[in-house]
Amino acid sequence: MKLSKKLPLVLVLALSLFSQLGFAADADADFLTNLELLKNFKYISTPEETHQPLYDAFDNAKTSIKVGIFGISSPIIAQHLADAQKRGVSVTIICDNYCTKSAGKQAIIDQLKASGVQVYIASAGFSISHWKMFVIDERIAFISTMNFISRANQMRDMGIFISNPSIVTEILSVFNQDIENSKNQTALTPVLSQPNLVWSPVNSENKIVTLINSAKVSIDIWIENMGNKAVHEALKNEVSRKVNVRLLTSLCGLGMPASASYAILKELASFGIEVRGEPFPATSEIPYIHAKTIFVDQKNIFFGSENFSFNSLLKARELGLIFNEPSVASKMQALYEKDWSHAQPIPDQAPDKCQALTDVPPVPVPLSLHY
Repeated sequence: MKLSKKLPLVLVLALSLFSQLGFAADADADFLTNLELLKNFKYISTPEETHQPLYDAFDNAKTSIKVGIFGISSPIIAQHLADAQKRGVSVTIICDNYCTKSAGKQAIIDQLKASGVQVYIASAGFSISHWKMFVIDERIAFISTMNFISRANQMRDMGIFISNPSIVTEILSVFNQDIENSKNQTALTPVLSQPNLVWSPVNSENKIVTLINSAKVSIDIWIENMGNKAVHEALKNEVSRKVNVRLLTSLCGLGMPASASYAILKELASFGIEVRGEPFPATSEIPYIHAKTIFVDQKNIFFGSENFSFNSLLKARELGLIFNEPSVASKMQALYEKDWSHAQPIPDQAPDKCQALTDVPPVPVPLSLHY
């Protein structure tokens, strides 16, 4: 009798937990065999390209733009979003609290709001909201490793436009829930079922480890930050199976102490992973590695906002994509080899200090964004 009285509460708690974790069938390893082919895709990368495709997407929107982003420091991107709102497009942004962390970023947010853009500061229920995506007219999604920054010419980043209805629908479902999360300071995630999408804090660790475990010949990684033990162990196991694993990062972490990642990189190298870092400060020819990717057997590709750290995979709101597209694979492989050719083995000791990016003159703020 005592148990039966408690049972409804237990069920409520269980259902709440399942809602927060977004449990679904895609937790199984079978998701790799169920990946959808990408529809109407367009792949872009920086620094070889600019943010012009993003501007064009905002300028061509007819009804709505929905943005999930970690940071907005580019006044040019902000201007295109404000202009879209002014011509009658409904623009909604969920931005991490990072968007308010400096006077310049706060000014951009304030001006977007003044233009009529609906801006939500992401829920503190997530450690950060680090995703880098938008959806145009509820039919075209852009999933990327790119923040909305001015210095794309020094960043190794990439993104892809796609129009798969199942992908767009799931992104919008999470976006709408994150608006409610912002209002209520919760961290709920809808039930997830789309095989290509990789979501933190729900299924990204599992999917990334499963992707790593699927390798037969090679794994090439661009990454800014490591630290997730399950990912480390999976990579170590692949090396033991004679899979060739390469990891490419930057010798100087952006906004981090010079020695922040050296112990982790040295540990990975001790596993037999070939670890290299791009020299600093970054330039357009030798960019800062901000991309977060895994390239398995030169075939299956992951990229997205997820770093391979504990926080990014298990505590933050993040979005990535796993797919198989030969034309994108060939472009990514060429870029990887280019970056690898400039990179250096990780030295025995971290530098005393480092400057990740090259100093450049500030980008002028468009007149309409000035106070």
